[in-house]
Amino acid sequence: MYMRLLFLFGLVARLAFAQEAEERPDLSIPEPERQPPSLHKFSIVAIDYQGAVNERDVFLKAIPQLVSFLRESTDINAEVHSERRPLFDEKIMDALVLYMTGQDAQLRLSDIEKENLGRYLRKGGFLFAEDVVSGVFQDGPPRGAGVVGTPFDRQFKALLKDPLVLGNQGTHWQKIPTRHPIYTNYFDFLDGPPLSATSNGNVSDLEMLEYRGRIAVIFSDLNISWYWSTLMADGRDRSLQLGVNLIVQALAQRFAGSPLPTKSVPRPGGR
Repeated sequence: MYMRLLFLFGLVARLAFAQEAEERPDLSIPEPERQPPSLHKFSIVAIDYQGAVNERDVFLKAIPQLVSFLRESTDINAEVHSERRPLFDEKIMDALVLYMTGQDAQLRLSDIEKENLGRYLRKGGFLFAEDVVSGVFQDGPPRGAGVVGTPFDRQFKALLKDPLVLGNQGTHWQKIPTRHPIYTNYFDFLDGPPLSATSNGNVSDLEMLEYRGRIAVIFSDLNISWYWSTLMADGRDRSLQLGVNLIVQALAQRFAGSPLPTKSVPRPGGR
């Protein structure tokens, strides 16, 4: 009798457990949603160095105006802001793009500034440097842009090959061909960079310096960023559009292999 009662008790317990299991919802862990890689806040840093004269060697409005154009005229879903910092500031290491200009200022950088610039470039940074020509806007851009061998041109290229910056790696300059993706990655420039300020110059190309297969530095003699900072200049949009392409190049190199998020709005005309 005891064994029969034990058997019946076990059978009832199993039936009760089975009923309870049927009433309970299945425990399931859903697959995590795969989100596209997020783009966080990015800074474009205008380099401030000793001896640079505002609105002659450095255009204070250039990067803020470029950032505004990026926000208002593209569907690029990245939060980009402008900053101004000296090269000895460690925060330059976080910059998406460094922007450095000059006309006739002396580039007298300390060893710390040179080391920081070299470390930034070797870690994957992107520097856009330009020999600029300033002037009061009247009937057109200031004359004298697009000329090779100017003081800033010579000083900047000497800086890049300094052992504290890139050394021998800083000597291999090459012209950017018109078929390069930087001319089509967002806005189209099938004939190369805009030459609005170079009618009397002898330079018509941008130059680049590659480091380990990627663009580390782009150098311009074409006074492109003068147009960024000058609100009433004719042909300004095309120079701003090229500035966008520079930012896209930097983003693409930072997020190699991942698609760049864009807003769900049509791209503006002119591309």
